[in-house]
Amino acid sequence: MGKLLASIIVPALNEEKHIKHTLLALSKQTVPRDRYEIIVSDSSSTDRTASIAKKFADKVVICKRHSAGFGRTFGARHAKSEVLGFIDADTIVSNTWVEGLIETLSLPKIIACSGPLENIERDSLSINLFYKWWSFQTRASIAFHYPIIPGYNFGVRKKEFFKLGGFAAINCVCDDMDLSLRLGKIGTLAFSNKMGVKTSARRQKEIPIHQHMLNGAKFALFGKGFSWNEYRKDFAEK
Repeated sequence: MGKLLASIIVPALNEEKHIKHTLLALSKQTVPRDRYEIIVSDSSSTDRTASIAKKFADKVVICKRHSAGFGRTFGARHAKSEVLGFIDADTIVSNTWVEGLIETLSLPKIIACSGPLENIERDSLSINLFYKWWSFQTRASIAFHYPIIPGYNFGVRKKEFFKLGGFAAINCVCDDMDLSLRLGKIGTLAFSNKMGVKTSARRQKEIPIHQHMLNGAKFALFGKGFSWNEYRKDFAEK
């Protein structure tokens, strides 16, 4: 076994229907499996999420707080590598995702990165267009040095991640937007075509798209977006 090149963190809460497919995709990469670790940060799920994750992940850690941001940051505290990658428990990565993550963050001055975004479900034209716009926005925002990258496709160097307090610095749905903007103030972010992901659009079906867009605008203007309690109706913040 050589040097561990990356630590991939997957936050999860009651994701027994999705997490197996997510972890299988993470396990089938162009980078040898023993060169990166998979950490599932389980937010005290009440279903079979943790037991399923243990079959595929190197570590399953239990986070007592119910938010993706706290889950990601808690999982990162258990990471051995200096390269951190974050996806969601309902996200399927391309087989070059880990390779793109490692290559991009090995470049001088690059401290964080993302890649192309798609939705898994293709049954809604409006949602399909929303994800095309989201992917374009991610690429353009990085190019114009106002980086806004999603937590379900997020790579970052560990040193800078913890220097800024991780995703847990604020407790709202826009914690990924907040962190990427703050990272942009201390270093350079990049977009890698190898880091393509497909993610579930079920949250966009639960909450109308225009509310997601208003939430982003609200955060950009006032620094505050939806709380996780408002976004996820299946839990209450502890």
